[in-house]
Amino acid sequence: MEEAARDFDGELSLYVLDVESGDAYAYDADVPTYLSSAIKLAVMVEVLHQVDAQRLSWDEQLEFGPNAIRDGMHRLSRARLGERLSIATLLEYMMDDSDNAAADLLIRRIGLENVKAQLAARGIQTGPVSTLLDERLRIYSKLDPRAHELSPEQVRALGERDSLGARARYLSELLGHAPAWTGQELDQAFGAYYSEHVNSAPMRQMGRLLAQVARCEGLSAESCSRAHALMRGCHTGRGRIAAGIPKTATWEHKTGTQHRRACDLGILYLQPDHPIVIAACTRNFWHVSDAEQLFARLGRIISTAASAPPREAASTVNARSER
Repeated sequence: MEEAARDFDGELSLYVLDVESGDAYAYDADVPTYLSSAIKLAVMVEVLHQVDAQRLSWDEQLEFGPNAIRDGMHRLSRARLGERLSIATLLEYMMDDSDNAAADLLIRRIGLENVKAQLAARGIQTGPVSTLLDERLRIYSKLDPRAHELSPEQVRALGERDSLGARARYLSELLGHAPAWTGQELDQAFGAYYSEHVNSAPMRQMGRLLAQVARCEGLSAESCSRAHALMRGCHTGRGRIAAGIPKTATWEHKTGTQHRRACDLGILYLQPDHPIVIAACTRNFWHVSDAEQLFARLGRIISTAASAPPREAASTVNARSER
């Protein structure tokens, strides 16, 4: 694992836990790390909690209006303005395709403060939790406070630019800034935002949350089953940890990707009813493909170690890194 981290042109934070035995491996696992869309795991857990508490119904419908437009829309990019979608459908869109509009609609309904409170009640330590729209506005406002006034449609248009430089130039147009900001300046804005630890958590903490989901802690049997099904249905990140595990394994997960940040967090089943939690995030790389190659390598390493004979596996675990 340490060799894989050294070969990577960036930084890795990793936490692996055998839920049954309690054996764990940690590599820079206590460093607060930006989660990007992996924060949606916390949103999912609070939605399930509110359904269990009968404060929310799967059939309740929310309206997709102009203020719900986001960058990172997938299935909702095909929705009509004014269309109403059920809580169940929005949760599926958020987890299967990582739809940001679905996520923010759910957050607005369940309450951002309740997402944070749910994490705290579970003993999970994170930084401040934010909506996806506010996250973007805070990044762009590092260059100009007027960015807080950008409309959701403008934020979506910015996110569709195919390079950081193009996004910086378009932001300059929107805000009437001359000369135009450069990609390097926008890169620095992202860095300043990441340093605030919004939507961030150490991998050890996210590993604990995933272990609670694996054990169905604080969830009804029905909600726990739905959580596992939603994570199994995640369509993103097929070139990440999923690319390194055996085809017979089951990988229930959520990915996250943002400028120079990428994550893959989930529960691996090499054998039925034997969950292995993997929480991995990378930072300060330039190419997502490099991070994905590392994730695939981690999948191979973890699968091999977890499949080793008991004596060999115990020796591997006892030699774990606690960087």
